[in-house]
Amino acid sequence: MGKTVQVSKENPLADRTSELHALTRGEEEACYKDLKAKALEYCKLPIKDFVECSKEHNVTVMWTCRSKLKEMNSCLNTRTTREELDKLKLAKLEAKRAALRQQSS
Repeated sequence: MGKTVQVSKENPLADRTSELHALTRGEEEACYKDLKAKALEYCKLPIKDFVECSKEHNVTVMWTCRSKLKEMNSCLNTRTTREELDKLKLAKLEAKRAALRQQSS
């Protein structure tokens, strides 16, 4: 009848020159855990201050320790942003690409 069309099963939108462009779910979770661990380490002092305050004031902790809670949350929020997580993911991806390049060489 007409010309036969060969159907390609490859993704026409995929960049064939790129190497690796995604992390596994486990690697992403590892980045998230690393982000939290770094934030907890960086904000150790505000966390310690809030914990001490909350031990001293059991019932009135919400009123008495409010400023320490805000300070702790502010510190943690600045260290656990989407941008910080993306930086860790990109670093992990670059390390993974480098390892693959080294294996193929």
